[in-house]
Amino acid sequence: MALRRVLRIDNADDKKILKLHCQLVKLPDRTLKQLVADMFETMHAANGVGLAAPQLGVPIRLCVIGIPPEYEEQPDGSEVEVAPAEEYVFFNPKIVKTSGEEVMRDEGCLSLPGWYGQVPRQTWVTVEFQDIAGKPRRIRKADGLLGWALQHEIDHLHGVLFTELIRDLGTLRDITREPEPEVEHAPVA
Repeated sequence: MALRRVLRIDNADDKKILKLHCQLVKLPDRTLKQLVADMFETMHAANGVGLAAPQLGVPIRLCVIGIPPEYEEQPDGSEVEVAPAEEYVFFNPKIVKTSGEEVMRDEGCLSLPGWYGQVPRQTWVTVEFQDIAGKPRRIRKADGLLGWALQHEIDHLHGVLFTELIRDLGTLRDITREPEPEVEHAPVA
């Protein structure tokens, strides 16, 4: 595995690649296992939830998504994992059905680190794709973080950037420049 450089929206040369419509992937193709591994390593190192191949300069229809585990706080203050982490690999994904109902979400992108804005997304999507062996797969009514990430990553495969979907550019902000919330500090004994 290897960390790769993520192309940036605010770099003119990078943006030309990010705006490309990606090529279909002919499967099976064993050479893609290394790319998938590199994508997950790069995504995790950047604390991302998803990454599309064009973000690494590879204009093919491939994206990966990693949903973190969910925890629930117990009455005694401890946390228990209620849903494990899940990792997904999507070759040639396409949205075949949507909820028809939009929700505004605060969204960011590894290609514009630290910047977030309000983006309209469907509340759920059904996606058809292929696994690495080329077998057709389908995820029905993906909602929550998975549904949101699927829409974002599939947009990348069509050369659509999240900043282009923001209806009110006043919501676009650099959270690295926002003042940190004041935190109460417990006295040290």
